[in-house]
Amino acid sequence: MKVPFVNKTFALIAVSLALITPALRGQNATLSVQGVLKNADGTTVPDGNAYSLTFKLWDDETGGTAVWQETKTNVSILGGLYEIVLGDGGTVLNAPFDKPYYLGVSIGSGSGAEFSPRPRLASAPYALSLLGSTNIFPSSGNVGVGTATPSASALLELSSTTKGMLTPRMTLVNRNAIATPATGLLIFQTDNTPGFYYYTGSAWKSVNEFSTSAQYSIGDSIQGGFIFYLEPSGVHGLVAASLNPIAEAVSSLWGCNAVALPAARGTAIGSGRANTLTIVYDDCADIGGGGVSDIAAERADKITFSNGYTDWHLPSKDELELMHKNLHAAGIGAFGTNEYYWSSTENDANTAWRMQFTGSTGTVPETASKTTSARVRMIRAF
Repeated sequence: MKVPFVNKTFALIAVSLALITPALRGQNATLSVQGVLKNADGTTVPDGNAYSLTFKLWDDETGGTAVWQETKTNVSILGGLYEIVLGDGGTVLNAPFDKPYYLGVSIGSGSGAEFSPRPRLASAPYALSLLGSTNIFPSSGNVGVGTATPSASALLELSSTTKGMLTPRMTLVNRNAIATPATGLLIFQTDNTPGFYYYTGSAWKSVNEFSTSAQYSIGDSIQGGFIFYLEPSGVHGLVAASLNPIAEAVSSLWGCNAVALPAARGTAIGSGRANTLTIVYDDCADIGGGGVSDIAAERADKITFSNGYTDWHLPSKDELELMHKNLHAAGIGAFGTNEYYWSSTENDANTAWRMQFTGSTGTVPETASKTTSARVRMIRAF
């Protein structure tokens, strides 16, 4: 149909936001717009259903840059009134909504003159700034969650007596895979010395470094043994037991021969205790000869030093290697020269990891039959 002349005035009846259910349309949203088209003499344009209208979002009331646009065809007008929904077709309403926007409307494909003035969008559409993969709060004020009066000095204040704030939780591998972490970025690491870590701008560090507790060094004698591993804080780590004639009087079998214990295959720092408990609590503990007292994990778990510590366990493969490197190779701990020591790490149903304490830092763990004898040197966390 032939579109009649209309003057460049535009009456905006309403602007409202309709968020489509994410299950139906992912993160897309729509903007419902109603308006009136009038001729130069103030009368409404003829009724029809073949109007083409182009809608643009501008970052300024006059001039500026159009950040988004959509052309609607076959728009129906009755009594001058039209009603359309932006973003419900092939054009996604993906403007960032990080600043005030003005709605421009024109006849046709958008190359012609727009109606004037451009109405400014009300506050509702700015909820769209919370949709998508990157969200922005277009506000210069402060935000309160659980409080209607956030502190004037806080950009964000959380208030609750029953809930806390949960920071991102991830493994060491996840943490190190973060691309270009910002200085001050905070995460909670769930493995390999769990705890809060922050990025200094050049490296990840544990928040425990700010602890006022006494800091230790590798080789220090504390809490029943010698320190062979320290967390970044310098206040927590692992100790290898001081030489105990009862513990090392005889060699022990690893035990559980021909029985697979997948839960006892942890190799990393911190996994020795879980490995040990798996072996001890499994019914296979005394399989392999000689009774329970000959099983390495049982021997490490049951011995109590005179200082009263009872949480001893076999080291994991990596813990055993670190114990050799940081203690034995440095002449600390009175380990047997060239003696083999068991780890708590199973390799398969018939073999487990052990290590010969040669004193050379180039020595590495090896696998051996579970029926082989080796010494036991237990460890504990402090």
